[in-house]
Amino acid sequence: MSSIVPGPQKKLEQEIDAARSGAKPLQPGDLNTSAPPQEELTGLDDWPESLRSAVEAEHARVVALATNRRRTADRVLPDVVHGLDQLLDEIADRLQSQKPGLFGKSSAQADADIADLLGIPTDELTSPGRGEHRAALRTIKQLRSQLKELETSHEHSKLTRLVTFVVRLAVVTDSAPESTATLAPIALDRYAKSSPDTQWDWTFDQKLDFWKQTRTTLTPNT
Repeated sequence: MSSIVPGPQKKLEQEIDAARSGAKPLQPGDLNTSAPPQEELTGLDDWPESLRSAVEAEHARVVALATNRRRTADRVLPDVVHGLDQLLDEIADRLQSQKPGLFGKSSAQADADIADLLGIPTDELTSPGRGEHRAALRTIKQLRSQLKELETSHEHSKLTRLVTFVVRLAVVTDSAPESTATLAPIALDRYAKSSPDTQWDWTFDQKLDFWKQTRTTLTPNT
Protein backbone atom coordinates (compact mmCIF):
# COMPACT_ATOMS: atom_id res chain seq x y z
CA MET A 1 0.00 0.00 0.00
CA SER A 2 1.33 3.43 -0.89
CA SER A 3 2.63 5.58 1.94
CA ILE A 4 0.42 8.46 0.82
CA VAL A 5 -2.75 6.58 1.80
CA PRO A 6 -3.95 8.00 5.15
CA GLY A 7 -4.12 5.71 8.16
CA PRO A 8 -7.49 4.65 9.62
CA GLN A 9 -7.61 7.43 12.24
CA LYS A 10 -6.60 10.13 9.76
CA LYS A 11 -9.09 8.84 7.21
CA LEU A 12 -11.84 8.90 9.84
CA GLU A 13 -11.00 12.51 10.71
CA GLN A 14 -11.15 13.44 7.03
CA GLU A 15 -14.54 11.75 6.64
CA ILE A 16 -15.94 13.61 9.65
CA ASP A 17 -14.55 16.95 8.46
CA ALA A 18 -16.05 16.39 5.01
CA ALA A 19 -19.42 15.53 6.54
CA ARG A 20 -19.38 18.65 8.73
CA SER A 21 -18.60 20.85 5.75
CA GLY A 22 -21.38 19.27 3.75
CA ALA A 23 -18.98 17.97 1.12
CA LYS A 24 -19.83 14.32 1.80
CA PRO A 25 -22.56 12.65 3.87
CA LEU A 26 -21.30 10.55 6.75
CA GLN A 27 -22.09 6.86 6.27
CA PRO A 28 -23.13 4.55 9.16
CA GLY A 29 -19.86 2.62 8.97
CA ASP A 30 -17.64 5.73 9.03
CA LEU A 31 -17.67 5.90 12.82
CA ASN A 32 -16.64 2.25 13.09
CA THR A 33 -13.52 1.62 11.01
CA SER A 34 -13.81 -2.13 11.57
CA ALA A 35 -17.24 -2.22 9.98
CA PRO A 36 -17.47 -3.08 6.28
CA PRO A 37 -18.99 -0.42 4.01
CA GLN A 38 -22.77 -0.67 3.66
CA GLU A 39 -23.54 -2.03 0.20
CA GLU A 40 -26.28 0.00 -1.43
CA LEU A 41 -29.24 -1.97 -2.73
CA THR A 42 -30.10 -1.47 -6.38
CA GLY A 43 -33.13 -2.21 -8.51
CA LEU A 44 -35.65 -0.97 -5.96
CA ASP A 45 -36.37 2.46 -7.43
CA ASP A 46 -39.79 1.52 -8.77
CA TRP A 47 -40.85 -0.31 -5.59
CA PRO A 48 -43.50 1.18 -3.29
CA GLU A 49 -41.91 3.25 -0.53
CA SER A 50 -43.17 0.99 2.27
CA LEU A 51 -41.83 -2.16 0.63
CA ARG A 52 -38.50 -0.61 -0.27
CA SER A 53 -38.00 0.80 3.25
CA ALA A 54 -38.72 -2.59 4.85
CA VAL A 55 -36.26 -4.37 2.57
CA GLU A 56 -33.54 -1.76 3.12
CA ALA A 57 -33.95 -1.95 6.90
CA GLU A 58 -33.78 -5.75 6.76
CA HIS A 59 -30.64 -5.56 4.66
CA ALA A 60 -28.97 -3.30 7.24
CA ARG A 61 -29.94 -5.73 10.02
CA VAL A 62 -28.68 -8.80 8.16
CA VAL A 63 -25.37 -7.17 7.27
CA ALA A 64 -24.84 -6.10 10.89
CA LEU A 65 -25.50 -9.63 12.15
CA ALA A 66 -23.24 -11.16 9.51
CA THR A 67 -20.36 -8.92 10.59
CA ASN A 68 -20.80 -9.57 14.32
CA ARG A 69 -22.22 -6.13 15.08
CA ARG A 70 -25.10 -7.25 17.27
CA ARG A 71 -25.65 -3.83 18.83
CA THR A 72 -25.99 -2.26 15.41
CA ALA A 73 -28.47 -4.97 14.43
CA ASP A 74 -30.46 -4.29 17.60
CA ARG A 75 -30.58 -0.58 16.79
CA VAL A 76 -31.87 -1.29 13.27
CA LEU A 77 -34.51 -3.68 14.58
CA PRO A 78 -37.18 -0.97 15.26
CA ASP A 79 -36.91 0.14 11.61
CA VAL A 80 -37.52 -3.43 10.46
CA VAL A 81 -40.48 -3.78 12.81
CA HIS A 82 -41.97 -0.49 11.63
CA GLY A 83 -41.55 -1.52 8.00
CA LEU A 84 -43.24 -4.88 8.50
CA ASP A 85 -46.03 -3.26 10.48
CA GLN A 86 -46.75 -0.97 7.54
CA LEU A 87 -46.78 -3.87 5.10
CA LEU A 88 -49.20 -5.83 7.30
CA ASP A 89 -51.46 -2.78 7.42
CA GLU A 90 -51.52 -2.62 3.63
CA ILE A 91 -52.23 -6.35 3.30
CA ALA A 92 -55.07 -6.05 5.82
CA ASP A 93 -56.53 -3.09 3.90
CA ARG A 94 -56.52 -5.09 0.67
CA LEU A 95 -58.21 -8.00 2.42
CA GLN A 96 -60.89 -5.70 3.80
CA SER A 97 -61.54 -4.22 0.36
CA GLN A 98 -61.96 -7.69 -1.16
CA LYS A 99 -64.17 -9.16 1.56
CA PRO A 100 -66.38 -12.01 0.25
CA GLY A 101 -70.15 -11.65 0.20
CA LEU A 102 -72.24 -12.75 3.16
CA PHE A 103 -73.12 -16.13 1.70
CA GLY A 104 -70.43 -16.55 -0.91
CA LYS A 105 -66.79 -17.29 -1.43
CA SER A 106 -64.22 -14.86 -2.71
CA SER A 107 -64.76 -14.12 -6.39
CA ALA A 108 -61.09 -13.40 -6.99
CA GLN A 109 -59.26 -15.84 -9.20
CA ALA A 110 -55.80 -16.98 -8.16
CA ASP A 111 -53.38 -18.38 -10.71
CA ALA A 112 -51.60 -21.53 -9.55
CA ASP A 113 -48.30 -19.97 -10.62
CA ILE A 114 -48.88 -17.01 -8.28
CA ALA A 115 -49.76 -19.41 -5.46
CA ASP A 116 -46.50 -21.23 -6.12
CA LEU A 117 -44.60 -17.97 -5.57
CA LEU A 118 -45.99 -17.99 -2.03
CA GLY A 119 -45.10 -21.64 -1.49
CA ILE A 120 -48.77 -22.70 -1.56
CA PRO A 121 -49.26 -26.23 -2.94
CA THR A 122 -51.85 -26.62 -5.67
CA ASP A 123 -54.00 -28.94 -3.54
CA GLU A 124 -54.35 -26.17 -0.92
CA LEU A 125 -55.56 -23.59 -3.42
CA THR A 126 -59.18 -22.89 -2.53
CA SER A 127 -61.60 -19.96 -2.52
CA PRO A 128 -61.71 -18.63 1.05
CA GLY A 129 -65.01 -17.46 2.50
CA ARG A 130 -65.82 -14.85 5.15
CA GLY A 131 -64.65 -17.14 7.96
CA GLU A 132 -61.23 -17.60 6.38
CA HIS A 133 -60.94 -13.85 5.81
CA ARG A 134 -61.75 -13.09 9.44
CA ALA A 135 -59.16 -15.66 10.49
CA ALA A 136 -56.60 -14.02 8.18
CA LEU A 137 -57.22 -10.60 9.74
CA ARG A 138 -56.84 -12.11 13.21
CA THR A 139 -53.54 -13.66 12.17
CA ILE A 140 -52.33 -10.27 10.96
CA LYS A 141 -53.13 -8.82 14.40
CA GLN A 142 -51.19 -11.66 16.02
CA LEU A 143 -48.21 -11.03 13.75
CA ARG A 144 -48.22 -7.36 14.72
CA SER A 145 -48.20 -8.38 18.39
CA GLN A 146 -45.27 -10.69 17.67
CA LEU A 147 -43.41 -7.79 16.08
CA LYS A 148 -43.76 -5.71 19.25
CA GLU A 149 -42.44 -8.61 21.31
CA LEU A 150 -39.50 -9.18 18.96
CA GLU A 151 -38.61 -5.50 19.09
CA THR A 152 -38.15 -5.90 22.84
CA SER A 153 -36.69 -9.42 22.98
CA HIS A 154 -34.29 -8.93 20.04
CA GLU A 155 -34.86 -12.50 18.82
CA HIS A 156 -33.32 -12.02 15.41
CA SER A 157 -33.81 -15.58 14.16
CA LYS A 158 -37.58 -15.40 14.68
CA LEU A 159 -37.67 -11.97 13.05
CA THR A 160 -35.87 -13.35 9.98
CA ARG A 161 -38.64 -15.89 9.45
CA LEU A 162 -41.31 -13.23 9.84
CA VAL A 163 -39.54 -10.86 7.44
CA THR A 164 -39.25 -13.63 4.86
CA PHE A 165 -42.98 -14.28 5.02
CA VAL A 166 -44.32 -10.72 5.21
CA VAL A 167 -42.12 -9.22 2.50
CA ARG A 168 -42.85 -12.06 0.08
CA LEU A 169 -46.59 -11.78 0.71
CA ALA A 170 -46.41 -7.99 0.31
CA VAL A 171 -44.51 -8.32 -2.98
CA VAL A 172 -47.16 -10.66 -4.38
CA THR A 173 -50.21 -8.75 -3.12
CA ASP A 174 -48.80 -5.43 -4.33
CA SER A 175 -47.88 -6.78 -7.77
CA ALA A 176 -51.05 -8.88 -8.19
CA PRO A 177 -53.64 -7.24 -5.89
CA GLU A 178 -56.50 -9.21 -7.44
CA SER A 179 -55.03 -12.38 -5.92
CA THR A 180 -55.06 -11.06 -2.34
CA ALA A 181 -58.55 -12.26 -1.42
CA THR A 182 -57.74 -15.83 -2.43
CA LEU A 183 -54.07 -16.23 -1.60
CA ALA A 184 -53.44 -14.07 1.48
CA PRO A 185 -55.79 -16.05 3.78
CA ILE A 186 -54.19 -19.34 2.70
CA ALA A 187 -50.65 -18.00 3.10
CA LEU A 188 -51.43 -16.51 6.53
CA ASP A 189 -53.02 -19.76 7.67
CA ARG A 190 -49.97 -21.74 6.55
CA TYR A 191 -47.66 -19.40 8.43
CA ALA A 192 -49.78 -19.56 11.59
CA LYS A 193 -49.56 -23.36 11.42
CA SER A 194 -45.76 -23.22 10.92
CA SER A 195 -46.04 -25.02 7.59
CA PRO A 196 -42.60 -25.73 6.08
CA ASP A 197 -41.07 -22.90 4.07
CA THR A 198 -37.77 -23.50 2.29
CA GLN A 199 -37.12 -19.76 1.98
CA TRP A 200 -36.53 -19.39 5.72
CA ASP A 201 -33.02 -20.77 5.20
CA TRP A 202 -32.21 -18.71 2.12
CA THR A 203 -29.60 -15.96 2.31
CA PHE A 204 -30.74 -12.35 2.06
CA ASP A 205 -29.31 -12.09 -1.47
CA GLN A 206 -31.28 -15.17 -2.56
CA LYS A 207 -34.48 -13.74 -1.11
CA LEU A 208 -33.89 -10.34 -2.70
CA ASP A 209 -33.32 -11.90 -6.11
CA PHE A 210 -36.55 -13.86 -5.69
CA TRP A 211 -38.51 -10.76 -4.65
CA LYS A 212 -37.18 -8.82 -7.64
CA GLN A 213 -37.93 -11.65 -10.04
CA THR A 214 -41.43 -12.01 -8.60
CA ARG A 215 -42.20 -8.33 -9.18
CA THR A 216 -40.84 -8.56 -12.71
CA THR A 217 -42.92 -11.67 -13.42
CA LEU A 218 -46.16 -10.26 -12.04
CA THR A 219 -45.76 -6.71 -13.34
CA PRO A 220 -43.87 -7.07 -16.63
CA ASN A 221 -44.92 -3.64 -17.90
CA THR A 222 -43.54 -1.66 -14.95
